[in-house]
Amino acid sequence: MASWRLARALQVLTTEIRTVHPGTTVWSIGDEDHQNGYSDHNPNASGVVCAIDVLGDRGLDLDVFARYLAAHPHPAVKYVIHNGQIWSRARAGEGWRKYTGSNPHRTHVHVSVGTGPDGRSTGPYDNASPWGIADLDDAPSKPSTPQTPSTNWTAKLVSELPSIKQGSRGSAVRRAQALILAYGGAPAARLKSAGGIDGILGSGSVAAVKLFQKAKNLVQDGIIGPKTWSRLVKG
Repeated sequence: MASWRLARALQVLTTEIRTVHPGTTVWSIGDEDHQNGYSDHNPNASGVVCAIDVLGDRGLDLDVFARYLAAHPHPAVKYVIHNGQIWSRARAGEGWRKYTGSNPHRTHVHVSVGTGPDGRSTGPYDNASPWGIADLDDAPSKPSTPQTPSTNWTAKLVSELPSIKQGSRGSAVRRAQALILAYGGAPAARLKSAGGIDGILGSGSVAAVKLFQKAKNLVQDGIIGPKTWSRLVKG
């Protein structure tokens, strides 16, 4: 099989899930059955896999997780399948609908990103905005009506994120660290060498932030304020 990579939006989602529930099994590239037809588990024309299957083998409540994704749709999400039901952005107003595919997805949650037909997704699948999984336990588990993100979603998100600096701790730091890892390159390598996602903005994380700021022609102060958050979210 030719080389492939996972969509950046799903890299961020996987990282967030495993931050809260370490060791959670996440499947990405399709098996032989998937490869025999069109599927978001197969690389698209750009070599990008646009789907993952998430298991609840390390404590993640799959029903809560699936419904959270539909109630707080990420800019990249296309559809979510779980327990014989599907929610899709294209038909968000209908909420959860009966899923008629051969696999009811009772043991895992399927998440597809991008736009367009399966296996040929385009659009925002590389949007590295946070999914908010670190705050999942604080979210309502069964919202009645899915919400559609605003057209200026990035600006709204950034306005709600706190500025963080060396010594800061918590979910905002974990989100920033997840975005740096998803960005890749020297910033990600520096963060990995400092221990990766730990929710603490220590000296290693600050060094990674400065490398990211340098790459984006921002002031290299190691502080994640609105401008740095905006570039992290946009990738």
